[in-house]
Amino acid sequence: MSRHSVIESSENGRTEIDYSAMPDAEIERRIHGYHEKYGMTLTAYSKRFSCAGATPQEMLDVMDWDCLVRECDQRRTARPAARK
Repeated sequence: MSRHSVIESSENGRTEIDYSAMPDAEIERRIHGYHEKYGMTLTAYSKRFSCAGATPQEMLDVMDWDCLVRECDQRRTARPAARK
């Protein structure tokens, strides 16, 4: 099953990201990048995050970060024996 996210931006038009086709290493690299940028995990950041006070870039980051973490979790659940 393909998992996509479409990002609308006045600067870049429409960008479609296919998380299901993204290599594991790319997903891990991008998740790590968000950990570095925000100094915490998505779970911790989500507890502090407020849509009302967020910049457009923070909104895009949190949507992308969430999709990346969900994709990573789904892959781990789908193939637990391969991760050992």
